[in-house]
Amino acid sequence: MKKSIIILISVLITFLSCKKENGYNASDDPGHVRAKLKSAQIVSASNKFAFDFYKSFEQLAGNQNFFISPFSVVEALSMTYNGANGDTKNEMANTLGFAKYSDNQINEYNQSLANALVSADDKVQFEIANSIWYRQLLGFNVLPSFIDVNKNYYNAEVNSLDFNSPVALSTINNWVDSKTHGKIPTILDNIPSDAMMYLINAIYFKGTWQYQFDKTKTNDTDFHAEDGSVVKHVQMQLETHLNYYSGNGYTAVELPYGNSAFNLIMAMPDTGKIADFILNMNDSKWANMIESLSLKEVVVKMPKFKFELNCLLNNSLENIGMKQAFNPDSADFSRIDGNRDLYISRVIHKTYIGLNEEGTEAAAVTAVEIRNATSPGPGVKEEPVYLFEANRPFIYAIVEKSTGVILFLGKMVDPTVTSVEVQ
Repeated sequence: MKKSIIILISVLITFLSCKKENGYNASDDPGHVRAKLKSAQIVSASNKFAFDFYKSFEQLAGNQNFFISPFSVVEALSMTYNGANGDTKNEMANTLGFAKYSDNQINEYNQSLANALVSADDKVQFEIANSIWYRQLLGFNVLPSFIDVNKNYYNAEVNSLDFNSPVALSTINNWVDSKTHGKIPTILDNIPSDAMMYLINAIYFKGTWQYQFDKTKTNDTDFHAEDGSVVKHVQMQLETHLNYYSGNGYTAVELPYGNSAFNLIMAMPDTGKIADFILNMNDSKWANMIESLSLKEVVVKMPKFKFELNCLLNNSLENIGMKQAFNPDSADFSRIDGNRDLYISRVIHKTYIGLNEEGTEAAAVTAVEIRNATSPGPGVKEEPVYLFEANRPFIYAIVEKSTGVILFLGKMVDPTVTSVEVQ
């Protein structure tokens, strides 16, 4: 068998802003698209994966901040799934919640979801871009069906590239830098001599709060950690009508962006550890929490922060059932090149979030690296005013409201920590 590495990278980056640029062509009837998504119930399956993955990752990350994009991981693995076969394919389908659906349904869902997201709010910028870079090498034959499915459903740009060229690395990284508007400037440190292909998916998402925080009320205050320690952090303040809930041992609030299609949802347990709160959370409890939110006059006090995460997801994904894909002896990705000599060696995940008085920027990069199994390779004031003060550990999510799709999920235990690596 020839020595080869196929690295499938899905860069899924999400920010919040006010205009639309590159990416998928939006549907003329996004409402119809969203109704189709809901009727297919794949969104529910996707959110179930989100919380299974979230809890698995939390157990590995331990008592520290993290910020992940389940949406990014699902998109990356969906593209990889198009190359899987046999038991490997079945296991991936079960893990991702796709077992009930055909390949066409899954790919059509991802395409329809992309169309719905980019057209959801004309005051929020949401861009999706995909690219395929493959080595110019005689004898390396990627199946046209694998290229076509990613080109047709994910609108991927396809480029042949001399990976030995000194400009190859910068060519790929410059594409990533451009599509993420500089928030994730590089995805590759080097191109290994036996790397054969990169599949890259980038999402850009940027927007402003519907209700701006009052900068005159931003100040330094205390954040109380679970161990009783206290750190000073910069806290923002807002008072307005927001969807809010308090009960069942936690308090939650929803902060809209733009025209309210995209929202930041924060949930904070009243007592106990944030890890226990995450462990008990699932897609149905999340849905019930969203249903419980109602309009109240709320004072929101929350950290102003920036945070970056760099991690490997192999263990998190294996722990929730995706094992064979990582096993050189059993993985079957024969729909990539027609041979059973490929396996996933690494799933790399990078994220960024910046949250301030104006709005939020958030970014995620997911890299699925596939290698050859035989190669070692390298309001009104009369009503009550409620308070949501995030001065202790909390979870948070960026969600598209009409579909219910969770784009990002985070845990905050110390707003002064700006970066974390999890191996």
